[in-house]
Amino acid sequence: MGIFDVVKDLAGGMAGGGDHAAVAGGLLQEIGGPAGVAGLVQTLQQNGAGGLVQQWAAGQTQPASASAIEQGIGGSGMIDSIAQRTGVSPDMVRTGLAILIPLVVSHMVQNGHVTQDGQATGSAVPETGGLLQSVLGKLL
Repeated sequence: MGIFDVVKDLAGGMAGGGDHAAVAGGLLQEIGGPAGVAGLVQTLQQNGAGGLVQQWAAGQTQPASASAIEQGIGGSGMIDSIAQRTGVSPDMVRTGLAILIPLVVSHMVQNGHVTQDGQATGSAVPETGGLLQSVLGKLL
């Protein structure tokens, strides 16, 4: 059972949580751990979203706008990849990422896995389940 299946099971039956949970699973598959989160943070920084990254790193995890996320991740193909992987529309993926990316970046920076300038710290890799539980706990 892959992470996407686990997310679907966790979100099953929760009103409105299914699509966002699917996007959460797709995002976690896409980034794959601290190195992937570090790359995501670097991409956000390079595309002018450094102020958002600083807010999230400080624990201010209010959702960003879908357009700010789309601009921040630039031409990475992440939105289309997650949409294709999950069967969720690209618009729903944008909306979901606007909620999820702040949570993931905040969790990974505050727990010392990634610096806010996008460097993996080499600290112990968080279990996917722990990261997933943290993100879904705030999402659902």
